[in-house]
Amino acid sequence: MANFSTCNHSKLFIDIEDFVEKTIYHSGNIGWEGFKQELEFLINEIDFEYDDNLWYSAYIQAILQLKKQNTINGKVDYEQLYQMKFEDVQAFFTTFVRQREVERKNFYQAEERNREQLLKHIDNLTQHYSKLLFVRVDLAYIKEKHADIDIRLFRDDVQKLIGYIQDGDRCFSDLEGYAWALEQGEEKGYHCHLLMIYNGAVKKQDYYYANEVIERWKQITKQDGYGFNCNSTEHKEQFRKSGKLGIGMIYRNDLRSVENAKHVCSYLVNPEKDKQYLRVKPLRMRTFGMSKYRRSDRRYRERTSFRNNFEYISSR
Repeated sequence: MANFSTCNHSKLFIDIEDFVEKTIYHSGNIGWEGFKQELEFLINEIDFEYDDNLWYSAYIQAILQLKKQNTINGKVDYEQLYQMKFEDVQAFFTTFVRQREVERKNFYQAEERNREQLLKHIDNLTQHYSKLLFVRVDLAYIKEKHADIDIRLFRDDVQKLIGYIQDGDRCFSDLEGYAWALEQGEEKGYHCHLLMIYNGAVKKQDYYYANEVIERWKQITKQDGYGFNCNSTEHKEQFRKSGKLGIGMIYRNDLRSVENAKHVCSYLVNPEKDKQYLRVKPLRMRTFGMSKYRRSDRRYRERTSFRNNFEYISSR
């Protein structure tokens, strides 16, 4: 159920989805007064946040359509709305179940397609280079700023970051590949998983480069952002002990490490993370992207321009 005191842009849409889903599958008695209070709160909040230039997931649309059906002269008529019984609201929300199932199916298919492309990309790189430096960072916003971060600002911040990556700017020089995935979680809000693959003959300090990327993210977000460095010694040691380390320097002839690296990459495109998808986004906004491998007859490519070496592709 919604937390009335801490609701913000990202959490609002998660709360709405949770509210609609619980309503659809509820059986037995319901506290009608509490239900009405939460319904009214969510309708008021989404009325403030709504933008017809954004795409909304099925259960968000359920609330929007319920609101629309009970709006007179531009204002929600709660007296009319509350003439509905709980079973009426439940039946109305249930009409959106099929649409939600289609969304979920499309999400699974897109994740599988993206995973296949990404793993093929990793295979191409590991076949071409004897060693590669795999770097992973998670980029998000500090919790105290979540109320100030909407999907458009998140999109703009990520676009700036991708621009630096494609330009090969500073900590992004000598990249041989990259991939990113955008998600939305209850605790982290809007966040980005970023994978960078450097030429291992040139770059060696994985923790340093991951930290530099995090600092760049903080700069882009005017210190509202933070990052988690997956390449810290402590984090890597956890996976090394279990034989699952797949970040840092990966050698082509170490087949186990290569497989571990592919497993790490797969985390960006995991169909099982269907609770992390974006419930709202600008039209045509992509939530996954990666560089495209271009085979070269040379052992190392001439790096006249990062944009010339990679064709950016994205999906979802």
